[in-house]
Amino acid sequence: MTDRAPLRNRTVQAVVALALVGLLARLVLLRARVAHFDEARVAYWTLHYLNTGEFHYRYSIHGPFIQHVGRPLFALLGATDFAARLPVAVVGGLFPLVALWFRHRLAAVEVGGLAFFLAVNPLLLYYGRFMRSTLLVAAFCFVAFAAFVRAYDGFGPQYLYVGTAMLALGFGAKENAAVYVLCWLGAAALVVDAKLFRGDAGVNRLARWRDAAVARLRTDGAFDPMAVRWTGHVVGAALVFAVVAVFMYGPRGGEWIGLYDALANPLLFPEMLSTTVDQVATGYGYWFGGTGETKLSTVIDQLGISAKAVGGYAAPLVLLSVGGFLAERYGRDSPRQFVLGCAYWGFVSVPGYALATDILNAWVLTNALVPLAVPAAVGLARLVDIGRESLVQEDAVSVGVVALLLILVVGAVAGGAATGVYANTTSPDNALVQYAQPSQEMRAAVDDIEGVAADTEGTDVYVYGGGNEDFVDGDGNATREPACITWFRTLPLGWYLSASEATVECGNAPEDIPSDLPPVVVVPGDCALERTVDCRERPTAMEPPEGVADRVDGYERHAFLHRTTGGNWFDGMIVYVDEDR
Repeated sequence: MTDRAPLRNRTVQAVVALALVGLLARLVLLRARVAHFDEARVAYWTLHYLNTGEFHYRYSIHGPFIQHVGRPLFALLGATDFAARLPVAVVGGLFPLVALWFRHRLAAVEVGGLAFFLAVNPLLLYYGRFMRSTLLVAAFCFVAFAAFVRAYDGFGPQYLYVGTAMLALGFGAKENAAVYVLCWLGAAALVVDAKLFRGDAGVNRLARWRDAAVARLRTDGAFDPMAVRWTGHVVGAALVFAVVAVFMYGPRGGEWIGLYDALANPLLFPEMLSTTVDQVATGYGYWFGGTGETKLSTVIDQLGISAKAVGGYAAPLVLLSVGGFLAERYGRDSPRQFVLGCAYWGFVSVPGYALATDILNAWVLTNALVPLAVPAAVGLARLVDIGRESLVQEDAVSVGVVALLLILVVGAVAGGAATGVYANTTSPDNALVQYAQPSQEMRAAVDDIEGVAADTEGTDVYVYGGGNEDFVDGDGNATREPACITWFRTLPLGWYLSASEATVECGNAPEDIPSDLPPVVVVPGDCALERTVDCRERPTAMEPPEGVADRVDGYERHAFLHRTTGGNWFDGMIVYVDEDR
């Protein structure tokens, strides 16, 4: 089977151009936003892998793909937010190219519309500039889906191998790749059900499918060679999946027999494989074994966050996906089951992930918007077709309405990107910002810490908790650096201190404060202590713990919200920097 021809060159050129725009949009100012809590902990363990050579699957930070690609990038570019986010940005930027694999099932305008939504939708763009694996799993699984469609449509068994390899990368990116497979099976069931009830009785159709399958399987009393070959390809593809998965999840270094140990000595392979399977079973058991009941209020809150994010940053995509689904389902004599299947997949993902997510966020919408981009592209193409038909019929009113709607689509996408992706990137008013995001004012303090660590000797940073054990716990046995800070409660501080190789000391009582303070002093703001100030309203009004203010006279002061929209942890942090030193 081949793709439809002549004007495909223009389609290819348009899709490639959109992919380049999407890639550039993800790379520009990639470092600017200060790291989110989740970004910081994944980046830290990537840096740990680079420094120690030790790796094993830590399910709390999701799949290992991003650590494997981040390690060489840190070695090449340095441990920076730019290098940390680069793998997601590149995958997200190239992702629109997958639209070209649907040219045989979609019209040219629909292919371009799919690439357009994948390239520049503000929500996909925001999380394509974010060191989380949500965009990665969505991209890898959607590419796998596209490859499986092409294999099914007769483009060759090589697509089966590509699909299984990409699906394995999806599992290597994040555990909810398993949910993608379930969504495919569910959508396929709905598609099959629709086909069974078209025309004559469904039982008769099933009987014909069975007879045709048996006929294909046997020819003149012997197995059909093509069926045998495809059976071999399925087995081969399963082996490809296993190899990629073991490479992703197999431990390296540390206390276990690692992957490279097993490759050097195959006798160790069973033990390495057993360790890998145990670690994967533990991680997937955690994520899918039920960590507690989901409260109805949590689901409602998540749906509210999703609705707000869609309203601000994905309304054109979602509205056009509904229109495209209705046009496909009820406006064609023979609806394309591929389009309907993507719609079912996307629509069920919205409430499905609201039920399953463990924390409130907007990034779960990525899992729904990617498949919904297909019916949205159909809706966009239908709008263009109406405009063309109206133009031919010289229907000026209809042409004007269509032109206005297209302008609104482009304007909403451009406006959402401008106000949510490049501006207000940490603002609590931005529906894409999750509560564990520090305010952007932290960036100036981070830059000063990096400069001090590079230019001074001895202790670079003193972290003082003022009795607040959510800030300093002095745990000298902690496996993370710096060990003395309350690492998880103060992220992304630990990531920046480690990345800059700053020398850190801590204290929690007034007598711990050294007489000669180092160039940087970090303390919680009073909203983290007695909450005498509403830090969300007046972050600059925060004051340090008692006994600090008079010791940092002459230091430049950076006061900021450590959590943009609060949460259960402290909100304020102050960094004092002696600029002269």
